[in-house]
Amino acid sequence: QGFSAIQITGDDRKGWLQGQVTNNLRTFDAGAASAFCICQPTGQILAACDAWALSDRVILTTENACVGEVLRRVDTMVIVEDVVAEPLDESHELVTIQGPMATQILGTLTELPALNSGTASIGGEEVAVLRSDRTGLGGWDVLLPGKGSKARKALEEAFGALDPVAFEIARLEAGIPRWGADMNARTLPPEMGPWFEARHVSYSKGCYTGQEVLMRMHSRGHANRQWVCLESDEPLEAGLSVRHPARPDAGTVTSVVNSPDYGYLASAMLRREVVAPNEGVSVETPSGRVEARIRPFPLQPIA
Repeated sequence: QGFSAIQITGDDRKGWLQGQVTNNLRTFDAGAASAFCICQPTGQILAACDAWALSDRVILTTENACVGEVLRRVDTMVIVEDVVAEPLDESHELVTIQGPMATQILGTLTELPALNSGTASIGGEEVAVLRSDRTGLGGWDVLLPGKGSKARKALEEAFGALDPVAFEIARLEAGIPRWGADMNARTLPPEMGPWFEARHVSYSKGCYTGQEVLMRMHSRGHANRQWVCLESDEPLEAGLSVRHPARPDAGTVTSVVNSPDYGYLASAMLRREVVAPNEGVSVETPSGRVEARIRPFPLQPIA
């Protein structure tokens, strides 16, 4: 689903990452997992990452379009530290297994780690297994030793192919943004909403690139924009303008799905002053104006 893996090795890897990323890695020891952003000095996101600590390395995943930025940060900011970053696209294969049965079924193939990351044997090959929730339903990423491996064949026999449409619905319901659609290199982490911010940003750690800007926003109490969910009775399209009585230029639709549980859903980046649960907005579509309601991410069933 458009993710790549990067391996970071060297004795200084943890300390170096602590000075570069938005989350606190003080307890990021073998078996741990974290999510963070790598930011510009002005606070905008260069890459949103998930990372796992193994005993001898860190495995980091980010969307394909952001890999170059991660590697450039290492190339630029590693001076004397013992830190090496290696993209794993050519030598390994990253497979994601998502859904409420992922852990149970994967557990029939191997002994899963008790913590969030570790190594295991699948199909007679050693793989890295990384607890990874990319849809809000739970799951794992598995880093395989090359294309067409025995481990890959064992996974194919146990799991069906991931449906891209179902994946898109689940990730939007869970409030998981996609690079290039919902966020980009002009986005600040707090603009992605409280759910994303709480998972990716620590405001109690030491210095990192972009910290001054993010701390100033945090002290002020808000960002000027927020990524939210829109629920409507008619389909919407990405790129359409969102209107509100208080702000004719309230924002823009970023992603759309047709959910079997919630109906027509979209995400939008909206001006802060119009964002409130169940607040009504309108979207200008080619066939006319469509009314929509704002809901915060992640979606929860309405009682």
